[in-house]
Amino acid sequence: MNELIALAQPGVLSDPTTHAEFLTFTLKDQWLNVEEINEALSQLPGIEKSIRQKDSNAGLSVTMGFSANSWPILFPDVALPKELHPFPALADGGRTFPSTPGDIFLMIKSERKDLNFQVAKHMAGALKHIADLSEDIQGYKYLDNRDMIDFVDGTENPVSDERAESVLVSEGSDTELGGSYLVVQRYVDRQEDWDALATEQQERVVGRTKMDDIELSDEEKPASAHNAKSKVEIDGEEIKMFRQNRPYGNAIEHGTMFVGFAASVSTIETSLSQMIHADENGHYDHLLNFVEAQTGCNYFVPSQRFLDERFEG
Repeated sequence: MNELIALAQPGVLSDPTTHAEFLTFTLKDQWLNVEEINEALSQLPGIEKSIRQKDSNAGLSVTMGFSANSWPILFPDVALPKELHPFPALADGGRTFPSTPGDIFLMIKSERKDLNFQVAKHMAGALKHIADLSEDIQGYKYLDNRDMIDFVDGTENPVSDERAESVLVSEGSDTELGGSYLVVQRYVDRQEDWDALATEQQERVVGRTKMDDIELSDEEKPASAHNAKSKVEIDGEEIKMFRQNRPYGNAIEHGTMFVGFAASVSTIETSLSQMIHADENGHYDHLLNFVEAQTGCNYFVPSQRFLDERFEG
């Protein structure tokens, strides 16, 4: 496992930082040649390195992911990672998880919003000839790692070796080893509807206490609770993902960027399917009554070794 950890992009395994910027690019609708692509992408490591040197204590990292649509164009000589496919749109009972365009995804993390912005500005400039920046979301730590509905987010995230085992691909081609599958969704909160609930009702929706972040007992927790419907189990064993979620927005519109990493994309897709689809007893994730997904994209995050071999030097 240590060998895989050494291969991974650093931002895949590191904890979420105070500030994060999430950039979604779509490839331009035109023919692109390999030289043009390589010239654009090869600028990104240098930008990260230069800005990281401005404050070595800021913990700056840039994580890059690529979609099933972009992979054959950007890396025509490399086979598509076996589980990489477009995000499957889901819908049930008026609830929707849309599938939206996204070819290159950058997650910029640090303790400084200004450094994140500098990286975003220069990387967008480097990619402008091959891709359009379709979304730029600035996330941030809110209180003690809470989301905008005031519950702690990421409580069940794996740590240490368990995190690496949950996140990094350990079998497959050299391209896949040390990589990770990433699912990104942007949610908007229906704040007024949420605020109309009493605290006890909110806790039953989430499945945890609001103030102390303690999981409700099996007797107290309804089958529709968020932490019940989003949990993935195989033969009684929980299969975890690593959520690097961050709140975003302002008093007019706000929500959560769901940024989920896993060794298998099926882990995350199973979780989302359980959330949105009502089971035989009519139970679905009732948190979806109060948040609405606006985007949905799948990416493969290759190893740092893969990026270094292709774009540095």
